[in-house]
Amino acid sequence: MRKRLLQGMGLLLAAALIFAATSNTYATKEIDEAKKEKEQLENELKDTETALNSLEALKGDAEAYIKKMDSYMENLSNHIYELEQQAQAKSDLISQKEAEIGDMQNRIDEQYAAMKLRIQYMYENGEVSYLSMFFGAQDMSDFLNKAEYLTEITEYDRDMLDKLQDAKDSLNIAKANLETELAELNGLLKESEDERAAAEQLVAAKEQELAYTNSDIVSKEEAIKRQKEDIEAMESLIKELEEIERKRKEEEERRQKQQQVTYTGGSMMWPLPGRTYLSSYFGNREDPFTGLTSYHSGIDIPAPTGTEIHAACGGEVAWAYYSSTAGNWVGIDHGNGLYTVYMHMSKILVTEGQQVQTGDVIGLVGSTGRSTGPHLHLSVRLNGEYVEPLNYVSPN
Repeated sequence: MRKRLLQGMGLLLAAALIFAATSNTYATKEIDEAKKEKEQLENELKDTETALNSLEALKGDAEAYIKKMDSYMENLSNHIYELEQQAQAKSDLISQKEAEIGDMQNRIDEQYAAMKLRIQYMYENGEVSYLSMFFGAQDMSDFLNKAEYLTEITEYDRDMLDKLQDAKDSLNIAKANLETELAELNGLLKESEDERAAAEQLVAAKEQELAYTNSDIVSKEEAIKRQKEDIEAMESLIKELEEIERKRKEEEERRQKQQQVTYTGGSMMWPLPGRTYLSSYFGNREDPFTGLTSYHSGIDIPAPTGTEIHAACGGEVAWAYYSSTAGNWVGIDHGNGLYTVYMHMSKILVTEGQQVQTGDVIGLVGSTGRSTGPHLHLSVRLNGEYVEPLNYVSPN
């Protein structure tokens, strides 16, 4: 589109250069079309900028969301870490309880083995033992004391076994409770890890969305840059078209102005007001330099050097330069093939192409070129031929 736009601008400008000088309607139309094109570009730029602002807002939302989720996952990770620490502590306690249970079982086994030995010994040697205790006793009281001692040993063994078993049961209960707590912690860990995984997926999706948004932002920024360049190019084109139109209008005004001062007949202004004496007339005369009869292309009006010379009629200065014969001389084009010619000036005060009005001072009387004294030589030329000046100017 941009390439077509630039190509269109080039064709538009070329066409304007061709037709602007001759077609007011065409030039105005092209400027209006260029301005409409610029307005369309500006509207497209506004739309792109609006889209960019929306993308920036989305980017800000996505970044805020990611930041919030990052904070959430950080807290979640801290929570998971604490749960893991607690789970590890529970595992360590369970291992400790298992070791204690193992030790307790060993003690029970040892106590039980010792008790079995004593019971077996008493069973196998019961009679001898009691007879030994009876005959070996000093008296009945000593015998009863020894019998009671044996009973107490047996009761002690049973009591120790009961206590050791109770301790083991307590350890098993504590271990079971710890295992329950550990299972609960592992459940919380699983939930937290699942929650973190879900959050990570959300963040990953949002980061991908953010990447797309950033890519769109870059594209929109590049589009805005190109659109601004297109608008600047269109503004330059409009300025060029307006400059062409300005020059066209100036040329049209110049032509209209020239047409306004184009000679249509009647008397012109006398170029040296107050200087009515003529020293030489139009036509054949005696040449002052050779004394021979020669053709004189105009009339001579004597005047002091520096006297102001006025344009006899409005028009465009066709030439203004020095000639070895005419001296400093000026020709004014009045249109319709009519020119007035002013010779022998001491100073030229106009330039070629300048527009003059009737009565404008165009130079000063002098005696430059082939001249015998300060005077103005005035000629009138119609369609390339010199004609009688007095048919156009009059000293009265």
